This record gives sequence, structure tokens and C-alpha cells, in this order.
Amino acid sequence: MAALGRLIATALALSLVATPAQAHGNFNGGDFYAGLLQPIYHPESLLAALALVLWSTQQTARAGFLACAGFTVAVALGSAMALLGQRLPGAEWGTRAAMLVFGPMAAAQLRLPAFAAAGLAALAGLAIGAAATAPEAAQITRPVLWTLGLGAGVALLGVYANQVVWRFQAFWMQVAVRIVGSWISAIGLLVSVLAAKRPPP
Repeated sequence: MAALGRLIATALALSLVATPAQAHGNFNGGDFYAGLLQPIYHPESLLAALALVLWSTQQTARAGFLACAGFTVAVALGSAMALLGQRLPGAEWGTRAAMLVFGPMAAAQLRLPAFAAAGLAALAGLAIGAAATAPEAAQITRPVLWTLGLGAGVALLGVYANQVVWRFQAFWMQVAVRIVGSWISAIGLLVSVLAAKRPPP
């Protein structure tokens, strides 16, 4: 089982370091839905956001809400900055750092004060929003709709994850959250190592 787990983690990590995918691709649903579905086409963003959201479920209700709200607003702000040409240096590494920070924090069930949780989540959101939008900026025709869609996507992720975890308060659910957090941190580490060794384009 351990060997199988390592194999799956390696396969996921290798899939995450492929050349940047264009979230629009052949999707013709409009910029709002392209933004909404962007994390599906960008697994690094999805895993970073999932790690943060899972960690938020382990906080107090107030801290968890502020973390998710701060994250959502910051994702939209980072996206808007990228669309306005204000690039955040190292935003891609900020996304990987979010996996490496929030994954272990979820695994360890680390709690923070409400405003500290919101501030940390907002920093991650800025990087994730910018990294998610910058590669797509040239294809986006309605930037406001894209940004609203991206913000709605991460907000829905937060709402659904919190509802699932808070609804099932059994011990196994808490263990599952910690396991997923540890897996995300392991994947984040593999992705970061592979990205660091990848020659620049």
C-alpha cells in the first residue's frame, strides 16, 4: 500500500509540472464559466485552495469564515491585478508555497487567531489569483466576468468543503482531512523540486 501511495503521488506530481494549460481551451461557455472552472484545468491552484479550505475547517467558526472570505477576496484581487498587467513576481511559487504551508497545517490541525488566519489566507489568495489568471490574460475578453467566476469558484469550494467536514463530525472525517493535508504537502514538495530543476524556457 505504501509503494502504491508513493507511485500515485509521483504520478500526480508529474502531471502538475506540465506546460501551462490554457483554461479557456475549447471551452465556449464564456469568461465567467471559464473562470469558475479554472481550478479544474490548473491542479496546482486547486490543491493549494483545497489545502487552505481543509485547514480552515479546523479553525473556530469565526477564524474559518474569515480565512475563507479573505482568501476569496484576495484571489479576485490577484486576478484583477494580473488582468491589469500588474504581475506578482513568483506567483507560481506562491501557489506551491500555499500547498507546502497549508497542507502540513491541516495535517497538524494547527489553529491560528482569526485575523492571523485571514491574513495568511489572503497572502495565498493573491498568489493563486495572479498565477491562475496571468497565463490566460491574452484570451480573456471580459475581465470582470472572469474575475467574478474565479472568485465564485474558490468561494464554492470553501462552502462545500466546510459543509461536508462540519456535517460529518465523526473521528474518521477529521483523520481524512489530516491525511489529505499531508498528501497535498507531499505533492507540493515533489512539484516544487521538479519545478526548481526544470530548465527555464
